[in-house]
Amino acid sequence: MTETIQKFGGPWSLIKTDVVAAYLQAFSTALKQKHFRRVYIDAFAGSGTFTFDQDAAPLLDIHEVNTAHSGSAARALAIQPPFDELIFIEQQPENVLALQKLIQGRPDAQIVPGDANRELLHICDRRLWRPRKRRGVIFLDPFGLSVQWSTLETIAKTEALDLWYLFSISGLYRNVPIDINQLSQDKREAITRALGVENWIETFYEKQPSGQMSLFGQEPGPKTRTLSVDGMEGFVHRRLETIFPFVARPKRLSGPTNAPLFSLFFAVSNPDRRAIELAKKIAEHILKMV
Repeated sequence: MTETIQKFGGPWSLIKTDVVAAYLQAFSTALKQKHFRRVYIDAFAGSGTFTFDQDAAPLLDIHEVNTAHSGSAARALAIQPPFDELIFIEQQPENVLALQKLIQGRPDAQIVPGDANRELLHICDRRLWRPRKRRGVIFLDPFGLSVQWSTLETIAKTEALDLWYLFSISGLYRNVPIDINQLSQDKREAITRALGVENWIETFYEKQPSGQMSLFGQEPGPKTRTLSVDGMEGFVHRRLETIFPFVARPKRLSGPTNAPLFSLFFAVSNPDRRAIELAKKIAEHILKMV
């Protein structure tokens, strides 16, 4: 079987994997003496290996572009002390085959083929995480805005998972045109599924003065998008805070032209104050270092 190596991203891809791997190492070390089963869930696991997309070439030399890097799944398998359970969800058959090769000889690891939103409803069923005998970390690294809000709610309800969520901020603002009349029904529904509310439009769009006067003053014009990228990121942050007891300030990841691509969010589902403080301390230290 030939090795499957995905091609995507750029230096920002290393940042996300470095951050998650550093947190996994700290998490596993901190909880190794606790009476918990330590679980890692990679909901969009990929093949385990990637090279940079050619779009990243202006930032890198040719050697860096062609170098194969370990993805989040491979990095998780290398953590010592190891997690008690590692669950890799992946939909693409060729990536599933690559993951099967990657986990050979690892009875603690399993692959769940299928759609992450659907599979997480079962894996993150709150009944499987109570009483508190399992604690874990979950990483969401989706394509575009494919993570549904209901999936995030399911994760939050476990009260046992720390979440790293690579949110596509570029996917959000690219699907929200300046003119509301250009906002298709498909895009409107996709954003609503990702954000979990329909009234996001009221925050993103405002009516602008038309320049025409009437007896009652200047008439309003059509609605246009007035929310900046920072405002959109803040909106997502506040939405996450409605379901998670703690959400850290996200790490912004930008592309070759310095355009914002992703917002790397960290959230804690456990409402216990001590658990929050420990997770917050570790995550914020790691985010400051990158």
